[in-house]
Amino acid sequence: MKITSWLDPTVKVIATIIAIFGVWRFFDERAEEAQAAREDRALSYIARFGGSEMVAAREALLDFWRRYPDFAAEVRARSLTPREYEGFVNAAYPVDPARSEVDAALFRILVFYDELAFCHRAGTCDKAILLGFFCDYATQHNRTYAPFHARLAVEIGANDLGRHLDELADACPD
Repeated sequence: MKITSWLDPTVKVIATIIAIFGVWRFFDERAEEAQAAREDRALSYIARFGGSEMVAAREALLDFWRRYPDFAAEVRARSLTPREYEGFVNAAYPVDPARSEVDAALFRILVFYDELAFCHRAGTCDKAILLGFFCDYATQHNRTYAPFHARLAVEIGANDLGRHLDELADACPD
């Protein structure tokens, strides 16, 4: 009778510890799965960025600069004020012979950055991977094409065009 008096509570304590460990392990596995899913999503955006659709869009924007090599050289040399840069964009962009291709490329890239910003904001992508890869691209695109976005926004009546790109670029560490 003495054995059963301490055996029964001991078995209950051991069973409780095993149950607690099992519950903890269950939630730990779910957290690991969620983290792996966030990492996979972030990596899929990196893969899409290197895919043919995004490469074609970036190539269309590069073709714009190829049509204005002297101005592109000044931009690279950083010898223009922001006002001069915006003035060139407002003069060249509306009359560019491939304006429709530039617009399509701008929209495609902005939609992509909208998706990235949402994934970042919602926490469904791994933020370290996402920002680690895209910060340089997002901040450079935002800086380079802000006047294009502003002009396009006025023309189509979309006053928040590029807002999510701004949000993503602002999330980047300095």
